[in-house]
Amino acid sequence: MTFDSKDFLIFFPIVFVAWLFVRNLDKPLRNSFLLLASYYFYGSWSIPFLSLLIFSTLVDFYLGKAICNSVEPTTRKQLITASVIINLSILGFFKYFNFFIDSAVMLLPKDSFIAPSLEVILPVGISFYTFQSMSYCIDIYRRNIKAADSLFDFALYVAFFPQLVAGPIERATNMLPQLLRGPQINVNRTLDGLDLCIRGYFKKVVIADNVAPLVNFVFSDVDSASSLSLWIGCYAFAIQIYADFSAYTDIARGTAKLLGFELMENFRSPYRSLNVGEFWRRWHISLSTWFRDYLFTPLGGFQNNKYIQLRSLFLVMALAGLWHGAAWTFVIWGIYHGLLLVLHYISVPYLRAFTLKLGKSGKQVFRAFSWLLTINLVVISFAMFRAQSYSDMATALKKMLLVPYMDFPTTGFSFIPGAAPGEQAFYIALILGVLITQFTDFDARFKWSTSAIFRGARGALSLVFILVLFPTVKEQFIYFQF
Repeated sequence: MTFDSKDFLIFFPIVFVAWLFVRNLDKPLRNSFLLLASYYFYGSWSIPFLSLLIFSTLVDFYLGKAICNSVEPTTRKQLITASVIINLSILGFFKYFNFFIDSAVMLLPKDSFIAPSLEVILPVGISFYTFQSMSYCIDIYRRNIKAADSLFDFALYVAFFPQLVAGPIERATNMLPQLLRGPQINVNRTLDGLDLCIRGYFKKVVIADNVAPLVNFVFSDVDSASSLSLWIGCYAFAIQIYADFSAYTDIARGTAKLLGFELMENFRSPYRSLNVGEFWRRWHISLSTWFRDYLFTPLGGFQNNKYIQLRSLFLVMALAGLWHGAAWTFVIWGIYHGLLLVLHYISVPYLRAFTLKLGKSGKQVFRAFSWLLTINLVVISFAMFRAQSYSDMATALKKMLLVPYMDFPTTGFSFIPGAAPGEQAFYIALILGVLITQFTDFDARFKWSTSAIFRGARGALSLVFILVLFPTVKEQFIYFQF
């Protein structure tokens, strides 16, 4: 069951209406109702994988209890180590077993290694709920929170269906108090929730799914694609993945608001960033802050030692690449961003000194150049992210960076590969439209967040576009594979 499926469009209204009657009951009853709804939502994919989710929940609930009740430092370290090992072992087996086996076959001498004949299927959402559950035990170990008294409350925190499959990765410090306090439902929250849902469906249906055919066309045959086609395909994918993933987050936050709960913001106009560091403060915020708090900090990232800081930053990004997918293309993508971040933070003092010498117009030119450089560095990275194999990635990067840019034929040239003139204009409008809106804040300017007229007009117009531009072929949410 996905947010853009008919099943969900039946499931959620039923749950929402029932929730309006259940929400004022005692906490055990109302939370049990939401937990059952969440388990039904996840179980619609696979009952065995639902069992895995429940097992992971039980492990961290009881380990969290033990950590909270223990005063012996050695025992506490052993318990948190057990939590991390169990969680990462489950994640590692289901997500990386095939990757490690395939890598061993590729790297070891021929016939020296016989690969096990075991095809492991990736449970949907495992990367998200594993990190969420594991962070709960770490926060208890750090004494940032106390262990939950109720197994059902903790289970609902892990399995809350709006954000279960693709985030945002919530913290227990945010969600558990809300689940204990109960839902906060009023007219403004309900309108905000509807607004977020409509915005999310607009991004997914009108933008992401409509630009997907262009991306698929370019990356289906990288060997035959021109340099210009690959640049356009990467820009189109940058728009697709942003619209697709932020759409999921918008719908997740919107449905949670309708139920009376607040989820964290996960995107903040990332394509307006002036450097790669800013990009990662605006992109997939719940993941980047998770890595900051639970990996970068333990590695010594905030020590007063430049070498340790940069080393930690690079390692975190390399692991972030591996988190995104069990393939060398993702590892290289993470290493690439790690190098960019290291270079950025080394250059920060020099750039600050340089900008101080510039006048007003000079600073504006420098900002424009910084944006153009940043967006293109990010777009280049999407060639690694989207490539279907290491070979495709190498070919795409070679053509984009080493082949003369204007390597298109002298006859029959189409700016958008394989598209008629009307389709070209449509694709260009989608790509430029998303980039332009990154630099605007219409809600703040026109008070859409408080004006029923503007909000209603925007919602109605969005629904019209959704109906008119509904794609013939729907694409699965991209981050479901992670």
